[in-house]
Amino acid sequence: MIKEFWKRLTNKQQTNQKLTRKEQILAELGRGQGTARQLSDRMGVKLSIIRPQLSALHNKGLIRDTNVDAGAEGVWEVVR
Repeated sequence: MIKEFWKRLTNKQQTNQKLTRKEQILAELGRGQGTARQLSDRMGVKLSIIRPQLSALHNKGLIRDTNVDAGAEGVWEVVR
């Protein structure tokens, strides 16, 4: 499932198709780990939009918490 998802994401990026919010977050996490706040800042999207998307991606097994302490926030990374 994860490999198929990354294949679709890569294909969309190469053909300049519009990415969903979840795909945008995964692409950003593919560039490097980050907290919800860091992703919000890097993407220019409200934090209230990022957090539920991170939960959904985590529930699907596409991202994981690195267990690195970043204050009250978790640091997320892509599962590959």
